Amino acid sequence: MSSEQPELKDAPARVDQIASYTTQDEKDQTLFHRKGSNEEFVDEKAAAHGEYDAHEETKDEKVLGLRKKLFKMLVHAFLWVCFTAFLVVSIVLNKGGPISVLAVAYGFTTLYLISAYSPEDTFARPAKATWNAGAGAVSKLPLRIRQAIGYGIFPIAMILTAVIPEDDANGTRVQRVISLCGLLLFVLGLYATSRNRSAIHWPTVATGIGLQYLLGLFVIRTDFGRTIFSYIGGFMATFLGFSSAGIGFIIGGDMMKAYGGTFLFGVLPAIIFFGAVIQVLYYYNIIQTAIGAMGRVIVYFFEISGVEVIAACAAPFVGMTESAMLVGPYLEHATNAEIHQVLASGFATISGSVYLGLIGFGASPTHLITCCVMSVPCAIVTSKMRYPEEEVPLTRGKNVTLERPEAEDSFVHALANGSILGMQLCIVISAVLVGFISLLACANYVLDWVFVFLGVTGITIERLIGYCFYPIAWILGMPSQDVYAASKMMGVKYIINEFVGFAQAKDAGFFTTATERGKMLATFACCSFANPSSLGSQISLLGKMAPSRGGDIARVAVSAIIAGALSTIMSACIAGIVL
Repeated sequence: MSSEQPELKDAPARVDQIASYTTQDEKDQTLFHRKGSNEEFVDEKAAAHGEYDAHEETKDEKVLGLRKKLFKMLVHAFLWVCFTAFLVVSIVLNKGGPISVLAVAYGFTTLYLISAYSPEDTFARPAKATWNAGAGAVSKLPLRIRQAIGYGIFPIAMILTAVIPEDDANGTRVQRVISLCGLLLFVLGLYATSRNRSAIHWPTVATGIGLQYLLGLFVIRTDFGRTIFSYIGGFMATFLGFSSAGIGFIIGGDMMKAYGGTFLFGVLPAIIFFGAVIQVLYYYNIIQTAIGAMGRVIVYFFEISGVEVIAACAAPFVGMTESAMLVGPYLEHATNAEIHQVLASGFATISGSVYLGLIGFGASPTHLITCCVMSVPCAIVTSKMRYPEEEVPLTRGKNVTLERPEAEDSFVHALANGSILGMQLCIVISAVLVGFISLLACANYVLDWVFVFLGVTGITIERLIGYCFYPIAWILGMPSQDVYAASKMMGVKYIINEFVGFAQAKDAGFFTTATERGKMLATFACCSFANPSSLGSQISLLGKMAPSRGGDIARVAVSAIIAGALSTIMSACIAGIVL
């Protein structure tokens, strides 16, 4: 909060360590002038500990009589040729299919292979020269003009997006303007409750909101964006649905037909399946490569550290727990603002392991995927406004090396570990749901018993919470007929957890009777892990990874969960503007 005193640390050893990693003053680090890559720091550290001997030994490893690097290159070339042939045949034979999705995947695959087998300076040098040239040209403009353009372009675009389109089935001008006012209100609220308002880095805030607006415009307003994200959402739902084959083998076909739609047999097996797949992808270094590639791009848009970038990029894919574990080795030396960002990024989204569960309750796969992507930049905005950086992060403007201590020996080992981890997560989710839902039923019974003496019936916790969240649901730009139902869904989600919120919304018929705009905004607002049970688990997890920072983690956790909750609510506001 703004009344709190900043906790400035006197750490001369830390300053000396930072000075050894950089050759220019941190005050000179801007969006257009970055420090060296983190690889240089990692190489120096490895050289100091004599770790290059092991690396040299791996150069002579052979597979099928070929050097490992050559064998890997030939495999990648063969797969690329097969992918190319498949794309050409698909274009010729199935012109009406989702060719755009396949083309995008082919383009990213080709770019990755080119960059992976090209000299490091092939793309980095011209890209850096172009970036610096553009930055140099912009820097010649007067500061006032640069600030007016940088801070004014996206607000003006949002205003025009809200007022120019005519009323249609997706929303009216009034509803879009209300969503715009809601976004402004939440930004002002973050500013008013900031720990240190003078330390807020406004270029980061403007970049985050602008990027989120562009993502929303692309996904919601363009046919190309809708096609891609609809396909991704449907693919994810179908992919996770294959878990029914595994559970069907265990319980039998008759049981599956009778109880396949229940949470126990319809959702929990998908969590086990997803855990197994993620662990296999980790084993083949696919997750690390994808997240690292995203991090290398995003680090140039936001003036934040590599630790924060990796946590923000990983959370929508692997969830808040695994994203925090990816940067676990860096937490001991992280600043309080970095810890706040890692927590907020995890709270601001959901993971693939619960994705099918929310779809089973009636949520749209496309809406869930879209919100997860849009929450990446918004989590950075809300965190950096609530808890601005007051120190100098060791990885500021750098990429970090993703580390996972649990290394498997084979595909089967990874599959088994992932399945076991998924089963453990199922037990935790089931236990939490049984506890919370049972306690809610008990509280409703007691509340109803108390109000009977006053001659009032039908009073429940959900109803009272719904009244409390009514203003928030309204300010999102929700259609009037959906406001109360959405407010109850939001209240249960934020007070208990997302599973209970979506389940009760399904039981109330919200996803079948509400308008398309109402369903979309409510899904966006509730698509996160921001709830009390997540708060306790994350404090415990990060405390185990960084024991010396336990006090700092607990101190910033409540602020981080508020930032995570606001990120999805602000995403709903932006969706309401562009819808």
